[in-house]
Amino acid sequence: MGSPLRGWDTAGLVVLVGLGGFALVAIQLSGSSESALFGLVAGGAQLAFAVLGLVFALRTVRRGRALPRHLKRAWRLMLPAFALWPLTIVLYAIFPGRPFPGPADVGRLLIQPATLIGILAFARLPGSAAERAKLRLDAALVGVGSAMVLWFYVVSPALVDDRTTTWREIVPSVVHPLFGAALLFGISVVLMRGPGAPAARRPLLVLVASVLLVLVGDTVRAYVINQGGPFIPSALQTSLWTGGMFLFMLAPYVQCWYCRRPDRLGWSGEGTASSRPPRWPYLTVIPGYALLMLTVGVRDPFPSGGLIVGAFIVSSLVFARQMVAARESRRLAVTDGLTGLANRFQLYEELPRALARASRNGTHVGVLVIDMNGFKQVNDTLGHRAGDQLLVGFGHLLRRCVLGSDLVARLGGDEFAIVLPDLTDEAQARAVVRRITAAMAEPIDVGETMVQPSASIGVALSDPGEFATDDVVARADVAMYESKKNRAAA
Repeated sequence: MGSPLRGWDTAGLVVLVGLGGFALVAIQLSGSSESALFGLVAGGAQLAFAVLGLVFALRTVRRGRALPRHLKRAWRLMLPAFALWPLTIVLYAIFPGRPFPGPADVGRLLIQPATLIGILAFARLPGSAAERAKLRLDAALVGVGSAMVLWFYVVSPALVDDRTTTWREIVPSVVHPLFGAALLFGISVVLMRGPGAPAARRPLLVLVASVLLVLVGDTVRAYVINQGGPFIPSALQTSLWTGGMFLFMLAPYVQCWYCRRPDRLGWSGEGTASSRPPRWPYLTVIPGYALLMLTVGVRDPFPSGGLIVGAFIVSSLVFARQMVAARESRRLAVTDGLTGLANRFQLYEELPRALARASRNGTHVGVLVIDMNGFKQVNDTLGHRAGDQLLVGFGHLLRRCVLGSDLVARLGGDEFAIVLPDLTDEAQARAVVRRITAAMAEPIDVGETMVQPSASIGVALSDPGEFATDDVVARADVAMYESKKNRAAA
């Protein structure tokens, strides 16, 4: 699309953000939560956001031609949740005060599993069975840690309160938190294995934030009711729900906004999820230990308090050991065992990110493909040990010729590559080539003798807005073979 449409989309985004802020302020200024004005303002804002969210979600599915197939499928699976919100709000208006399970309550309960199905569709599951198992365990850790908090503050009080509580009050007070824990499980999955490119991840983060706000509102409401508070939602609870509805509406609009801006897309990098192990799932055990300490340790510090503290320390040490082992596994997975340089896997993990940054900053990424000349002769005449020492020495030579932000990788055999991010022109890449050429004037010690290194170097520069990793590497590879051909002809 042309720039005028992109400009209208940006103006619309600003208007929507202003509308959301105005609605939240109006709710706070509309008096008591029991007043008719408060209900009109809050209900009107929530219904408007719900209807707009459904419209924007349909627009994303129908017009998001630039979306990758799996993202378009994820937004399509989110449509039932977007449709249920306005329907539920209308049902609450038609059947006010209807005891559970009224039509509106059923719709409200269906929203959470519908949202969970859509949220999980954004995740890209890892290929190996071991990685999938680790993902499920990390997500389960988040879900169980969250469930412990919900059990303490919401579910348990609802089950033990036998004063005037009926099943009509207990069921929603228990089911909503359980669905909430399941949603937190799904959210943790997409945060760990969701899309990586900003054009895909930022709309997803807006969607996740909306779900979290609604969950907090549900939890606050259930806690207040279980503690004998008023049944009518307070201004705080209503603001949390309204803020969640606003972000729920905004998420598909932001996705459409990115679709109008091809210079910001970069879908090629979004499927390259980082293999770095996430640390934040382990933090979810802290609330459980804190609640255990507050309920048992404070009442019975000897010996329960000391045992709880000791168990927490032991768990922390176990988690720390796991992180060290995971970091070492990560290092082995992305590092060439002989030279200590990055390997091909890490190159294809980092290059898409460099291309995405270059597109945002208006710069280029330089790729150098380097093939050593005469390496086979060294192996045949001096032995494989000498060949290995030559590769290690050549790797050190390349490292000395680049900056700390540049990536030096061994692709395999006697072939290397260098990624030069944030270049303004090709002259900067050529300057690196000259430094490498000058450094090869010094021989490399391979044990019993010295070997003069020699290599053919191909250079390629990414085009503005280019995200195709393989294309940039292929151009550098072609340039390298052209350099080797010219060297042979000379």
